[in-house]
Amino acid sequence: MKGFCISLDVSKGSSFYQGFKGFEEPITKPKKIEHNLEGFKELLKLKETIRKEYDSDCIVVFESTGVYHRSLQTYLDEHDFKYTIISPLLSAKVRKSDIRGTKTDAKDCASIAKVFYLKELRIYSKIDEIYADLKEKSRYYDFLMDEMKRWKIEFRRLLDIIYPGFDKIFENLYIDYTQALLLEYPHPEVIRKKRLDTIAKFLEKHTCHKEAYCIRQAQILKEYAENCASGCSYKSYLVSQFDTVIHNLNAQIKHLESVLEEIVEIAKILPNFELIRSIPGIADNLAARILAELGDIDRFNNASQVVAYTGIDPQIYQSGQISGLHLKISKKGNKKLRCLLYLAVTCMIRTSRDTVIVDFYKKKKADGLPAKSALVASMNKLVRIIYSLCKNGCLFK
Repeated sequence: MKGFCISLDVSKGSSFYQGFKGFEEPITKPKKIEHNLEGFKELLKLKETIRKEYDSDCIVVFESTGVYHRSLQTYLDEHDFKYTIISPLLSAKVRKSDIRGTKTDAKDCASIAKVFYLKELRIYSKIDEIYADLKEKSRYYDFLMDEMKRWKIEFRRLLDIIYPGFDKIFENLYIDYTQALLLEYPHPEVIRKKRLDTIAKFLEKHTCHKEAYCIRQAQILKEYAENCASGCSYKSYLVSQFDTVIHNLNAQIKHLESVLEEIVEIAKILPNFELIRSIPGIADNLAARILAELGDIDRFNNASQVVAYTGIDPQIYQSGQISGLHLKISKKGNKKLRCLLYLAVTCMIRTSRDTVIVDFYKKKKADGLPAKSALVASMNKLVRIIYSLCKNGCLFK
């Protein structure tokens, strides 16, 4: 039988809290507190009251609200509270099961408490700081990636205006010497005025190629510039804007690389890094980021829980003539982890690596499963392999 709980309905900057001693047995009325030390002390007072009057401990229950509950969670960790965090979908489902599913901040405390008494929930423990830092760094890396994509889009837009067709000469537009070339010669008109040997010496200085190759490249560049119909003049604002975009893009790429190196260095300290890294097709970067999103594997009781956490568990809906087979995945888990697993499996398939995952994918396709379904099944297989390796502490064989 479950004992006492303190239920909180968390919102931005404040919460309603209420104490319960059993299912629909409140011991206090809903009360509002601010998210500051003075407000959180009210929870500490209620905890002490329950301990003195009822000689019992209590568990704090609240919904996951993105960033709004973080200050509350930190306070609970610092003051040794036992607590559990529930999904808003779960509390909404319990609330809507009532005939009159009324929703107010005060009544939400009772709905959240019902979830605690009706469902089997995991009691949280303070997450090791290294896992928390690793996850935050991984999320910051995603943020930087989105920023870099925007810089690249702007770079390509300006390049196509100033240097139309430039990507046919240099396939990789983001390596050092290509960027240096565009900074040195920001408009085709500048190249037209330069001598061939000057351009060749510049290429030789900024590449590892020999003189003969650089002369040939300079000749190609010179011929391109002579025939190039630029979309703006050399004095256009777009040219100065192009210079700024290139500098910002280069800085963003370097910063992104340094953050990724930091993520890998932190992940290498953790015991499960080498275990995940041992799977063929998963290198340091991917292993570190999977570990960042997966966290401590010991908080899962079995592989099926990890599959559900990832959101690749199949939905079940069976009624009458509806068989409930071949339905879509739930997608109610960690989206970032799901994307990383998708990336890992697709890379293995694309490179035709001789791995158990690729063999499993081919087998599923041979059995008549569509490519997308076979890929999701392979992701499921990969999750179970990762769980097994981490739980048993052994490298992949």
